[in-house]
Amino acid sequence: MDKTVKRIILVDFENIQKFDFEHIDTTETNVAIFVGKSQNKIPFALVEKAQSFGERLAWVKIAGDGKNNLDFHLAFEMGRLCERMELGQSIELIVLSKDSGYDSLIRYVNELGIKTRRIANPAELSDSTKQLPSSNFTNYIVNNLNKIDSQKRPRTRRTLKKHIESLLREKAGANEIDAILEEMFIKGLLSEINNRLKYTFDTPEE
Repeated sequence: MDKTVKRIILVDFENIQKFDFEHIDTTETNVAIFVGKSQNKIPFALVEKAQSFGERLAWVKIAGDGKNNLDFHLAFEMGRLCERMELGQSIELIVLSKDSGYDSLIRYVNELGIKTRRIANPAELSDSTKQLPSSNFTNYIVNNLNKIDSQKRPRTRRTLKKHIESLLREKAGANEIDAILEEMFIKGLLSEINNRLKYTFDTPEE
């Protein structure tokens, strides 16, 4: 494995489709973007930036369909990377995904002594010059959701967006609503498992 690489970012493109690497130092970074079988549209801006990585960025197109299929491919590649790492080699593995289903695997890899973590937004990287997404409305939205019965809360990003829109009406546009969601994911108030939202204030039995 290339000794100049300091981190490897594994992107779950089914889960996160809006991201960029414009605000980070990519000179010592390798990237693998895992794309679902039915995902045939890649944003031009992402492809353009990807070209600057050269051989340090790989597109991994998943061959089959099925629940968690992409997750299994990403986890398998993480295992291959761990196997190829040399003893004492300082490389951080980063999973870019809002899916908390990776977290138990990431804890296991860390216990093996390999630095690994999951982030929901590239702005969480230590060298990012981009400000973390935030909104003055986030606490209001969280308090509102906290008052709703856990079984009746929005369970997809689309329905949660609509819920926020109905609450804020003309007070916030699409970018503001996206910032609210991103802040909730980054702070761990919200995560996603199998495309279903999970709230950290859910009741224990859920």
